[in-house]
Amino acid sequence: MLGYPGLFSVCGESGNGYTSAFRRAGARCKITVARQHDKLSGVVEAERVRNIGIMAHIDAGKTTTTERMLYYAGLIQNPGEVHHGDTVTDFMPQERARGITIQSAVVSFEWKGHTINLIDTPGHVDFTFEVQRSLRVVDSAVAILDASAGVEAQTLTVWRQASDYNLPRVIYLNKMDKTSASIDMCLKTISSKLKCIPILVQEPVYSKKAAGVVTGSGIVGIVDLAEMKRLIFDQSCKGSKIIVEDISDNKQLIRKRCELVEKISDFDSELASKIIERESTESITTEELKSALKRVAISASAVPVLIGSSYKNIGVQPLLDSVLEYLPHPMELENKDRVISAYGSQLCSFAFKTLHDQQLGPLTFTRIFRGVLNTGQKLYNVTRQKSEKIAKIYRPFADEIREVESASAGQVIIVSGLNGTFTGDTLTSSNSVSSAVLKKLEKAKGKLEIQRAVLSGVSVPEPVFFCSVEPASLSQQKALDAALECLQREDPSLHVNIDHDTGQTVLSGMGELHLEIIFDRLKNEFKVEADLGKLQVAYKETTMTPYLKRILFERKLADKKHSVQIELEVNPKENSTSPIIRLGTGKDKLENLSQVTDRQLRLIQNGVESALRSGPKLSFPVINVEIALNHLEVARGTSDTILEAAAASCVRECLQNSSVVFLEPFVQLEITVDENYTSAVLDDLNRRRFLLDSVDVKHGNKVILGTAPLSELLGYSTILRTISSGLGTYSMQFSHYKQVVTLMDENKIIEQIRGF
Repeated sequence: MLGYPGLFSVCGESGNGYTSAFRRAGARCKITVARQHDKLSGVVEAERVRNIGIMAHIDAGKTTTTERMLYYAGLIQNPGEVHHGDTVTDFMPQERARGITIQSAVVSFEWKGHTINLIDTPGHVDFTFEVQRSLRVVDSAVAILDASAGVEAQTLTVWRQASDYNLPRVIYLNKMDKTSASIDMCLKTISSKLKCIPILVQEPVYSKKAAGVVTGSGIVGIVDLAEMKRLIFDQSCKGSKIIVEDISDNKQLIRKRCELVEKISDFDSELASKIIERESTESITTEELKSALKRVAISASAVPVLIGSSYKNIGVQPLLDSVLEYLPHPMELENKDRVISAYGSQLCSFAFKTLHDQQLGPLTFTRIFRGVLNTGQKLYNVTRQKSEKIAKIYRPFADEIREVESASAGQVIIVSGLNGTFTGDTLTSSNSVSSAVLKKLEKAKGKLEIQRAVLSGVSVPEPVFFCSVEPASLSQQKALDAALECLQREDPSLHVNIDHDTGQTVLSGMGELHLEIIFDRLKNEFKVEADLGKLQVAYKETTMTPYLKRILFERKLADKKHSVQIELEVNPKENSTSPIIRLGTGKDKLENLSQVTDRQLRLIQNGVESALRSGPKLSFPVINVEIALNHLEVARGTSDTILEAAAASCVRECLQNSSVVFLEPFVQLEITVDENYTSAVLDDLNRRRFLLDSVDVKHGNKVILGTAPLSELLGYSTILRTISSGLGTYSMQFSHYKQVVTLMDENKIIEQIRGF
């Protein structure tokens, strides 16, 4: 048995309305704690649970698809529409105003005796981190494509993120009602861009009338090749009534089914053996075919592809069926993470999100991978090496949260009382458990690489934009600081720092829209009046030459002398956003370094990371470096703080004496424009240091692909709209950092940042 892993469980009988202020992690609201005589346990069989993420490029139809799922599951009386601003999962004012998803929304519902926990993730590139931490706690994903566009820029990003977690997936070709929809084009882009093998398991049905039901024009249904049935969706009841027709005698579709069976058998030996044994593809049953498809999906050998039009109420119920039939339950993916496996039966849980409630304080969303969590239990935060005590454990139900006595492996629950726990932290029962797990892990890797028994998965991306923020009056300063602390804890991709030269508070984020949303939330949600400075690009610094330095760092604290002698070497290291620290090599270093303890290594790493947060040129973070520890002597009784400070001081001296340069962010740009304006757009791009990759044709429009410096694209949406007379759209995503080569460009950056 497995504890029910619901994130936001929806209560109510079929057809009940669903209007909740508490549907989403990250929403700042007043939460109602349900009154009850008996605390809940609520466990369900693992085989009847599916934890899925919905992911796609912006405007591919994720939220519309989710609304239809809730409608057909009986949770809402009418499906909301993005353009009406009344969807369940997009309830923030900022989302409804823009018609996009900003924060991951989580809903739970029942479908054919199973519980589906679904996360509708953002599709805009500025909110990639939301997608990343959502995918960390699901077991599989549904990738939605616009059938008229195929694989788009953000589709590639979220697909790579899902691949990082080895998530089984199905693909849903949405918007099949559009005249420009093309299954063949989609399958080709899936193969060429996603680098996976698509297996189409459905065919579209086009007709104006079918079986006497109201259908409308264009696509009216689908053919399920596995079951050999034609499904027609009655639009008089929003597709909730399905006319099922048997097509087992249709020779053309029989041939297509046989081709499907043969293709699946290329990736599944069990199915191939049955075909050889029976000497027939037609003898493969529906159950055998679906079981093979599930094995193929879980192994990622290929990906099942389904079709439909969520807005036109076509194909959503079969998509839900595919979640049950082709995607795994939690226990089918057990033991794939070696850190989780090392915990055995001991508690291993992962904090993936935090929200702040006015009465309950910080609430931590946690997935339990191993062991049991009990109310009032003391937890050890492995990531931050500190202990905290749980106040209460809750399960969310619509706009209520209900207290439970305990939670077991597989559950995702809400915990109160953890004031020092943040996104990405690993929690266990005690320091001794953490130490025992660490010893197991160290057998496979060195002690410097494996320093803590923590789960991987949520790396915070580097910000690409920043701006200053100031309260409208001094009386608002405390309120601003408190609001920013709350926002940063809810959204770790928001960076808040103090400029030591000016004393200003500086916000760094993932894009213009990201910081715009933050400012909007400060004003409307936290009621803080503030002024934002000019939006600027977040450059980085790096060294081009190695430098070695040995220092003697001495300080006197409370009449006691503290002393550290340390030698570090800073070297250039390509494509390294976080510092790589290694032990020096050579016989002359071996004897000294063999005495270095794990604790000292951690303190040195903390000092190194502190020094690299602010480079010597303009205090931008330093990346693409490797640090070698060559020598260490620590006087008896020297405090941890002094050792950290010594490491930081040594790194700063190395950087000040080496050849440090600026790095600027480049983005991958995809522009779709009417062919009459292609030349004008390209002429403008050439003035922006644009590097052209290709110009393709799609549905009569030109698609321009290439890279450009982010600094050249500030306010580009307005510029493109003007050049193309409103007939151009674009998307961009971070690509890489590149050295600023010329002195003129360096001086330009310095002038932009300093203002003179």
